[in-house]
Amino acid sequence: MAIEKRKASEELDLYRPFEEMQKVMDRFFEEFPRILPMTFPTEVFTPAVNISETDKSYEFEVELPGMKREDVELSIDDGVLTISGEKKEERKEEKKEYKKFERSYGKFERTFSLPKNIDENNVSAKFENGVLNISILKSPESKSTKKKIEVK
Repeated sequence: MAIEKRKASEELDLYRPFEEMQKVMDRFFEEFPRILPMTFPTEVFTPAVNISETDKSYEFEVELPGMKREDVELSIDDGVLTISGEKKEERKEEKKEYKKFERSYGKFERTFSLPKNIDENNVSAKFENGVLNISILKSPESKSTKKKIEVK
């Protein structure tokens, strides 16, 4: 049997997985705008909340820029504080075309499980300059006292 040298014009018939993968990726990115149109909002409005505790109460500070007192609802049910509302989009600039719009709008709801030592009848809320402050007093009978326990 004689060994022959392959001619330059003859191409090797090898499987080329990376070329196939490149073709699939190219097709995906060509079709992507048609598959997933970019008409959905990029952000959902979720207000930031700071929570602190004092000797007498739990304090919530909720950032609600651009909102009004009427747009916010508060409730406490079975030890759960719920803050909900809707930040409405108002566009009055009809002649202005936006290239990028980063303000977020929409409905939101934040819930917080409260400790058992709260007084649900002693809750106050104040809305001022886009900040909602909520104060929930601790119940007087639930004040704990520190007690040393002897280890045996």
